[in-house]
Amino acid sequence: MKIVTISDIESNVGFEINPLVKSRILKDRLLYYPLEGQEYDSYILEYLKVLSLDLSKTGEHRKGEWEKGWKENLDIFRSNGNIESLVPKYHVKSNIARLNNRIVKSIHPQFDFKLHSYFVDAVLTKYIPDYQKVCEFGCGTGYHLFRLEKYFPLVTFLGLDWSKTSQEIIKEVAQFTKADVFGLNFDYYNPDYSFDIEGNLIYTVASLEQVGERHEEFLKYLIEKKPGLCVHFEPISEVFDKDNNLLDFLTAKYFEKRNYLKKFLSRLEELERLNKIKILEVRRLNYGSKFIEGHTLIIWKPL
Repeated sequence: MKIVTISDIESNVGFEINPLVKSRILKDRLLYYPLEGQEYDSYILEYLKVLSLDLSKTGEHRKGEWEKGWKENLDIFRSNGNIESLVPKYHVKSNIARLNNRIVKSIHPQFDFKLHSYFVDAVLTKYIPDYQKVCEFGCGTGYHLFRLEKYFPLVTFLGLDWSKTSQEIIKEVAQFTKADVFGLNFDYYNPDYSFDIEGNLIYTVASLEQVGERHEEFLKYLIEKKPGLCVHFEPISEVFDKDNNLLDFLTAKYFEKRNYLKKFLSRLEELERLNKIKILEVRRLNYGSKFIEGHTLIIWKPL
């Protein structure tokens, strides 16, 4: 058995992480082992079988499913008052995940989620101290917001989502926890230009993945509204070596089958050539869930 270490996170984000995030990693002691031999072969076989299926595609037509899913989380929170109830159920579907470009297996039921939270928190806690207001677009249940608010209780956090249940969750949880977190309705396809984010830190975590190729309106909004910094943890197939790496090839196929975010990095690079934005970082974080490495880091700002 191996254990998730501080070095596993720092070597992939490229800097020394916040001491509070370090303490969580040490406290959780996430054990795992890399899949090898027959277990790895069985994983690849399952992957190929999944790719042969007619998988559900992302898009506006799934809004009802998100309302239903977040309502389930809200009902659980109302019944137990436990903020852990906000963690989406897709984070606990499997004990197989990815770390350091390896497929790994853990006995911890929340291994995928906890690993994910280490990376998100490591990156965002580096940048949040420079801002008084932080906005998460596509925040869902707000589980990132309420976790980050504990690190920075003097910062105002805003969670924006196209699901109305999202705003209901944030309102109730904020009242329960006394957190400085607020929810607003926002549609990636039809941005609300009355909402001002100038000079703020904005971020997305696997929410732009739901728009496929329809990210242009949101990018136009960001460029016009000029946030101070834009941070994305999203599925970016442009960074994969699809010609030489089997897992990269399969992951790109999975993205395609699900209609995950497409040509986003390519569009940002084009906007940079037009001197509209400046890309500060594109980095593979080398972790993910069972079938995807879905959280490539992109950091940029409007000019």
